[in-house]
Amino acid sequence: MGNVEKRGNNKYRLTVSAGYKTDGTRIYIRKTITAKSEREAKKQLALFEAEVQQKNITADSNIKLKDFVRIWEDNYAKVNLEAKTYQRYMEMINSNIIPELGEKKLNEIKPVHLLDFYSKLGRDGARKDGKKGGYSNKTITHIHRLISAIYNKAAQWQIIGINPAANVKPPKIMKKEIDFYSVEDIKILIKSLEDEPIRARTMTLLAVYTGMRRSELLGLTWDSIDFEAKVIHINKAVVYIPKIGRLKKETKTVRSNRMIAMSESVENLLVQYRKWQCDTKDMLANKWTDSDFVFTNDFGEMIHPDSISQWFNRFIKRKGLKHITFHGLRHTAATLLISSGVDIETVSRILGHSSSAVTSQVYLHSADAIRKDAMNRLDRTINGR
Repeated sequence: MGNVEKRGNNKYRLTVSAGYKTDGTRIYIRKTITAKSEREAKKQLALFEAEVQQKNITADSNIKLKDFVRIWEDNYAKVNLEAKTYQRYMEMINSNIIPELGEKKLNEIKPVHLLDFYSKLGRDGARKDGKKGGYSNKTITHIHRLISAIYNKAAQWQIIGINPAANVKPPKIMKKEIDFYSVEDIKILIKSLEDEPIRARTMTLLAVYTGMRRSELLGLTWDSIDFEAKVIHINKAVVYIPKIGRLKKETKTVRSNRMIAMSESVENLLVQYRKWQCDTKDMLANKWTDSDFVFTNDFGEMIHPDSISQWFNRFIKRKGLKHITFHGLRHTAATLLISSGVDIETVSRILGHSSSAVTSQVYLHSADAIRKDAMNRLDRTINGR
């Protein structure tokens, strides 16, 4: 809010708040005008406020992007972001954003600068990991969204008026076909798993039957499994963060915290596996770490998430199976549920998506096939074919 102060005969001083300096001091921008009355002066005040906003006048005109990023990091990122997200964001900031834009002042960066930056990121030699070529459109889009989020905070904290990223469209991401197994593929998978270690076999089939994320499988503890009610409570996850290590955390969102009914096949799997784990625990005695995790390493400790994916890749290659990722088993569960006629909302709840709209978007191919089949059935009913 601004204010009007009479300074003499038909003279008024307009004062507009422009947020805060980096040290927390409030900054005001002032302008002296000539007006016939205070009412006219207030009209000019409104125009002056709009001008300050439109010209993107910052609270601290000397603050550079690199300096504001540190403020954002200390006051927002460290406090609000999950460890894995925080680390990924800071890697993009330190590897890509700061080297290119860090020395520019916040209000100097315009849409054209961002467009040029994104173009450079896509060129050969732009990658910091030594790999050939530039960054993918998906990675560039993630960087764009991060820049936009940082500027949104700068605007919210009244350090700047306009977010330049809001007027820039990131590169279009070409959607990849989701890899999944068909019913026939699953039958082959189940047969191929018969002579595999029980832990790997159980984890793989549980992913197929429930659609759980890899991190959620690793986060399962035995008190999460209610054999009497025949349900699995999903409320924890295990992730790996470089420089930090394996970490147990809450599930991704409120909808990720969910309950899945146990089918007879899943119940039998878990009963057999639990007996094997108890026998192993008794055999190892004091060498066993009683972590209560359902899936552990050979000594009862938390598993490194990547070890599952690595085993699965070796397994399908060894068995000559169609190549999909371990995460593809989650897609398999979703696709088979939808293809079986289960409604999108129910599938969304089983998968723990943030909304059914997300499920519809991700599995549009399955939903389209179901709608087509439904119309064909209607046609056959009407025409007796």
